[in-house]
Amino acid sequence: MWDARKTDIERFIEQAHSHHPTTKFTAEISNTETTFLDTVIYKGERFREQSILDIKTHFKPTETFQYTHYTSCHPPSVKKGFIKGEAVRLLRTNSSKTTFEESILNFKIRLVARGYPLNLIDKHLSEINYTERKSALKQNKKSTKDILPFVTQYEPSVPNIEQILMKKWHIIQEQPLLKKIFKDPPNISFKKGKSLKDMLVRAKI
Repeated sequence: MWDARKTDIERFIEQAHSHHPTTKFTAEISNTETTFLDTVIYKGERFREQSILDIKTHFKPTETFQYTHYTSCHPPSVKKGFIKGEAVRLLRTNSSKTTFEESILNFKIRLVARGYPLNLIDKHLSEINYTERKSALKQNKKSTKDILPFVTQYEPSVPNIEQILMKKWHIIQEQPLLKKIFKDPPNISFKKGKSLKDMLVRAKI
């Protein structure tokens, strides 16, 4: 069986080389773990006791973890969403509490290296706990709702638009016609502004 499998692999590589000689393939064979998408399926403590496989997060060898730097001109909500989103991914892709805590610790170290304050990191990561893993694996039902977007370009020096809008929202609610049209406050949405590259580099000559 082993010889047949090796022959199939060799035949596949030869066929790939016939299309392009520089094409290279690597193969990894293990009796304890295998990679599937962004997870590693492995034989952990539960396998020895209950014959149940565990999973942990998989990172490619070429991953450099070049997260968006904290000083980058992005809204605070984007940075919060990125931290929380990655933490939820780590929660879902780690069936063991030990590997989850190790992944979160490494994530914190990488965020600090990208300029994120430790108190901000702890604040956002405190919302993600291993005890909530079962609920995190469930698919949430999306509710349809009419949203009124308020689109503007993000600029750190501009005062908080959402606070200003909500402070004056009662003016619209006091008008019967406007209250009927604008039932809910608009969602503040930020669009990307032109970068230095966008201004200096032209796609068309």
